[in-house]
Amino acid sequence: MFSKPKPSSSKGEKRKHVTLTLNQKLEIIKRLEKGENRNILMNEFNIGSSTIYDIKKQKDELMKFASQSVTTEKLASRQTLKKPKLEQLDSVLFKWFSAVRSEGKPVTGPMIVEKAKKFGQDLGVAESECNYSDGWLRNFKFRHGIRRLDVTGETLSANQNSAEKYKDEFEKIVADNDLTPEQIYNADETGLLWRCLPTSTLAGGGEKAAKGFKKNKDRLTVLLCANASGNHLVTPFVIGKSAKPRAFKNVTHLPVQYKAQSNAWMTAALFKDWFFHHFVPEVKESFKSLGLPEDTKAILLLDNCKAHPPVDELVSGNIVATLLPPNVTSLIQPMDQGVIQNFKCFYRRSFIQGLLNADCDVTDFQKKFTVKDVVYAIALSWNQVKNTTLQKCWRKLWPTANPASDLTLQTDEEETIKTL
Repeated sequence: MFSKPKPSSSKGEKRKHVTLTLNQKLEIIKRLEKGENRNILMNEFNIGSSTIYDIKKQKDELMKFASQSVTTEKLASRQTLKKPKLEQLDSVLFKWFSAVRSEGKPVTGPMIVEKAKKFGQDLGVAESECNYSDGWLRNFKFRHGIRRLDVTGETLSANQNSAEKYKDEFEKIVADNDLTPEQIYNADETGLLWRCLPTSTLAGGGEKAAKGFKKNKDRLTVLLCANASGNHLVTPFVIGKSAKPRAFKNVTHLPVQYKAQSNAWMTAALFKDWFFHHFVPEVKESFKSLGLPEDTKAILLLDNCKAHPPVDELVSGNIVATLLPPNVTSLIQPMDQGVIQNFKCFYRRSFIQGLLNADCDVTDFQKKFTVKDVVYAIALSWNQVKNTTLQKCWRKLWPTANPASDLTLQTDEEETIKTL
């Protein structure tokens, strides 16, 4: 329902300018066709006779627009029939959006922009004609009544005092061992629901609810590790349930380190295997590439997860591990300061892009998406995390680690999340 403008209090009072919505104009046309006196309409909507004349003149255009509109809400909010600058691009893009949503596939703002750029190239739209900015996207969504719809971890009380105390202890460790950002690493595990769909999507104005799907609970554990300088991203360590997935048949090399565990969880045995057979060799190779001595010190910073062995069991020459105090990971553990979230944003974007490009429905795509696909997507997503993001994640624990980096800039995960 819409609120109708109040009529003027007296004939002598100057009538205020009123801008009618398309719904109101259509109602006026309907009532005129029924033979209602125009003076009654002029008084009710507080408009002049010239406005009535203009509305009658626009009748065909208004009726055509209404017939093509997917939602009455769109008519209730719009006030003009102004067409987009690039009408053909707008039409093709909205048809694509409607087709994708009719299949129940989730859509985000950046996906619309990316598809618009592709359609623009196909239609010969010059870059100077459309910049595909945030404003362009906002106007496109408004024109077509598109809005956001919802599709139908680990938290302990953070101990701020312990976090502040450990920061001083950590600075002392760094100073006593004369360590540089290249020599200090942080590793953390995260669960990845690798076939799970987003919980929200952009939807047309006529959609009252977004079609939901049963939540896919296929999970892998991914261990991510990098140093404080951001110049060494250790190869991801992935834990699945199957020791020899069928999808790995005839695959001679994987872009990740893969191991199996019955529940796809990290265990102390698996962690020790990763530390000695993957982490230590990669760190030594990194030091060699930097021209550092073979016996250069390195420290791996870990939280006190039960799957992590005692630190005295994680020693290989000058490469050792040290533990954070309990209940401070959300406050100062570097990987928890946006890096894992950034990685998952890249992974989700890759997964959804594959879904949109697939010639099948959502359920079939999930079935066809294999462990082989996910490990390659994990490697790609991890490599997309920039070294500046990895540097800035240390600023709460070790503010002086990368003084040259501009900490006022947005981190990658903030930019990514804002567009998803």
